[in-house]
Amino acid sequence: MRLELIIILLISNSLISQNSLFNLEKTNPLDIPIILSGTYGELRSNHFHSGIDVKTKGIQGLSVYSYASGYVSRIKISHGGYGKALYIKHPDGTTTVYAHLKKFSSKIEKIVKSRQYKRESYEIEFFPKENEISVLKNEIIAFSGNTGGSSGPHLHFELRDQNQTPINPLTNSNVYVEDNRNPLFNKLFYKSYSNAFSSQTELKIKKISSSLYISDTLKTTGKVGFGVVAFDKLDLANNSNGISKIITSLNNHNLLKISFDSISFDETKHINAFIDYSFFKNHKIRIQKLFIEENNPLDLYNYNRNNGFITIKNKEFYIYEVNIYDANDNRSRLVVPILGVQTTKPLEVINKHPKLNYIDREKEYELEFNSVKVSILKETFYKNLFIETKFENDTLSIDKDTIPLLKPITISFNIDRYNDSLKDRLFIAKLSENKTVANYNYTTDIYNGKKSSTKSLGTYTLEVDTISPKISLIGFKQNDWISNFSYLKIKVKDTGSGIRKYNGWINNKWVLFELNTKKGVLVYDFNDNVVKVAKNNLHIEIIDNVGNKTEYKTTFYRKPK
Repeated sequence: MRLELIIILLISNSLISQNSLFNLEKTNPLDIPIILSGTYGELRSNHFHSGIDVKTKGIQGLSVYSYASGYVSRIKISHGGYGKALYIKHPDGTTTVYAHLKKFSSKIEKIVKSRQYKRESYEIEFFPKENEISVLKNEIIAFSGNTGGSSGPHLHFELRDQNQTPINPLTNSNVYVEDNRNPLFNKLFYKSYSNAFSSQTELKIKKISSSLYISDTLKTTGKVGFGVVAFDKLDLANNSNGISKIITSLNNHNLLKISFDSISFDETKHINAFIDYSFFKNHKIRIQKLFIEENNPLDLYNYNRNNGFITIKNKEFYIYEVNIYDANDNRSRLVVPILGVQTTKPLEVINKHPKLNYIDREKEYELEFNSVKVSILKETFYKNLFIETKFENDTLSIDKDTIPLLKPITISFNIDRYNDSLKDRLFIAKLSENKTVANYNYTTDIYNGKKSSTKSLGTYTLEVDTISPKISLIGFKQNDWISNFSYLKIKVKDTGSGIRKYNGWINNKWVLFELNTKKGVLVYDFNDNVVKVAKNNLHIEIIDNVGNKTEYKTTFYRKPK
């Protein structure tokens, strides 16, 4: 307690308010107060978040406005990812991105629909010319939605520089978000590198004030790296958002500065080098490492001394500090007292079990079993390591998904022993951790086999799917009059490999159905004006990922307009 009071006295005089406020003219993509559910650089599954997620009051259909004048440079529509996305290039070379949209403005929607019908495909991507679709600042360009990989209605907004690198909209534009709250420290960990096999150890922290935290005294010696679990909360929401900057120091000398201001798409995949990947997979907690390990290619580090590591000497005292900032420069500070105390722990030794394969990251490998082969390229892993493998009953275990990969590995199964009638219906699936659920992994045919690439270790198996997808009508039955319907809805479901392709025709003419992947519903908009007669013949075709096909034909009636 006495030590804690001394530390507080030492640092209290240096506390400085870091709050700042944008004074620029506000330009927002929605005409409601900007409340965020996600911030730039936030830690997501296998990537850093490349924009901001703006809340839309839990509904769809809000007007989306162009951030500035320019022209539509790209439109992409897909079932996953960004869903319906619009890209606008501005005169200064920057690009803004608007994603998970429900639909586009009428002038853009007309062009998009024309392209979809011409290609007979819902999923499209095209790049309009500079003079093709011009937009003005604050012009309505779309309506907010929940398409693609969105988990709820919101607008994903991005700002990209002249090189198409996403940059933080809250620090590089005049989009304003109310935020006067200090970011929060949740947990502190340390890892001893004097013992190569040590794991993360939590060090308790105590909140002293709104911006000051202090930890228990760390007593150890040798090389140490710290990590934190930290997040930010904005004024008008209680979401746990990402922080914008981290600065560490030892005895008032800066060690490491991490800035989430510009993260390229080539870099974002290396998030698993930034967090403790193994700890996350085992505990579902993302520890942000305040040190740089070997072969970490991230360009987040603006300042770096000793790769952020510290070396603790016996009987010496240190003050380690972590300062975290949000996009509005609100700051919180964590003080870690350290006392050098010699510890004696026996070194752990790897048991070289016959199933362990040593992997030198600078070499290529082909691990072969009875009917499966695993191909590993150079620099697939961040460091040299041992991986455990096991194969039996057409199931391959490649260690556990606790080791991050830089590059995909390739798994190839020989299927000679299967009946010819089944070969086309086989696919490679990844089993869940409890091995109860088999998820389709993109599979291609090779000579006498099946091949799949993956960027995660774990358990993979051959699965067979001979069951065709199911199709059913929603809200009507055969020969019904549906003149009052605005949309035609069809329920589709596949319990095996999953739906790969679908098509619909009315009176032998291809029509645009949109698949709501979250609900398994195909939707046709009668405003497309394909239906022009009373009696209409509907034909739906669904194909799953191994080629099982289901066709459904029915008739409905509708009053011609």
